[in-house]
Amino acid sequence: HLGKEELAAVSMASLTSTIVLTFFEGIATSLDTLCPQAYGAGQYKHVGIHTQRCSLFSLVLFVPAALIWFFSGYLLSFILEDEKVILLTQKFLRVLILGGPPYILFENGKRFLQAQGIFDAGTYILFITAPLNILLSWTLIYSERFGLGFIGAPIASVINFWAMLLLLVAYVVFVDGNECWDGFTLDAFKHWNDLSKLAIPGIVMLLAESLAYEILTLFASKFGTSMLATQSALSSVVSLLYMVPFAISVASSTRIANFVGGCNIKGAEMAINVGFLSSIVSGMFNCIIIYFGSARIAQLFTQDEEVISMFVSLSPLVAIFVIFDCLACTGNGVLRALAMQLTGGTLSLIGYYIIAVPLALFLGFKMNLELMGLWIGNGAGLLFVGVSEIIVIYNIKWDSIL
Repeated sequence: HLGKEELAAVSMASLTSTIVLTFFEGIATSLDTLCPQAYGAGQYKHVGIHTQRCSLFSLVLFVPAALIWFFSGYLLSFILEDEKVILLTQKFLRVLILGGPPYILFENGKRFLQAQGIFDAGTYILFITAPLNILLSWTLIYSERFGLGFIGAPIASVINFWAMLLLLVAYVVFVDGNECWDGFTLDAFKHWNDLSKLAIPGIVMLLAESLAYEILTLFASKFGTSMLATQSALSSVVSLLYMVPFAISVASSTRIANFVGGCNIKGAEMAINVGFLSSIVSGMFNCIIIYFGSARIAQLFTQDEEVISMFVSLSPLVAIFVIFDCLACTGNGVLRALAMQLTGGTLSLIGYYIIAVPLALFLGFKMNLELMGLWIGNGAGLLFVGVSEIIVIYNIKWDSIL
């Protein structure tokens, strides 16, 4: 609301920071394997060691990322022409550097607790910090007494990230989770090479899907404003509904890894079956919401009749898409539990960049299916990822896993 240059700058800074922070979330997925397996094996102090090791590894890698943010103006000059937008984006990212470390530590700490079966801590914390972030943003941008204008937005985000981390630490110290904390140790500086073997494929698994969505949204802009608006609305709905299978994926990953750590194959197999069954149920639930509620959902985003009409016409296709999305999401969680991130990363690269994106471009532009072609292509890639991961998972050799 401050102006179009400010809006453009926040959008560019948000895109840049999201990609970078997703990189560190990918590293944190290594803890989805290591921490719950250690907890299941009764090696409680190793849960804390793994968390420390991953945190140090990530903080070291954040140094070059921070330098890129600090000098982002130079890099953005090759992409953007508006000098004011470039300057504002750089200011935003420079302030956000201070929020990088607490964000990384919060993501790792959250997994430290989840490995112990403590899933509600992060939820409680976000119930506090989400409204706090809204209040801080308004106060630091608009308030007559404390308002700083544009620069108040990244400052509010930084304060919010630190609040999340401090509340998480307080939860471990005063409520629950300190059973697996044996103090700081020099062992955290060892075995970084082994950690990277899980972290790098984990990064690929996360970035492959998120960047594929961004690429398709970029190409949707070539079809005109109405198509872009429709794509934005559909992507927002799919991203929101994705939180349901993602939660199932996180829970499944933790339970399966606990059983693997305890060498309980029957328990792990049961958890895998429950995970996939739950994902199918959630996929059908999401499918029904989109298929039968498409007109009402579209009206939440716009009153433009053309956009609403396109949204409704594409909803049957997107309804099928979300079922594939649920299977692929749960498959990724199971593979993380089994320390098979490399397999998941490879299948994701094939599914999204050899099948989904090329097929979407062919159908969208060459066959003139436009937005429908983009979603068919992306759906085909997701179907490949989901089915191939299921085949791999149900043919694993448990001896090698254990």
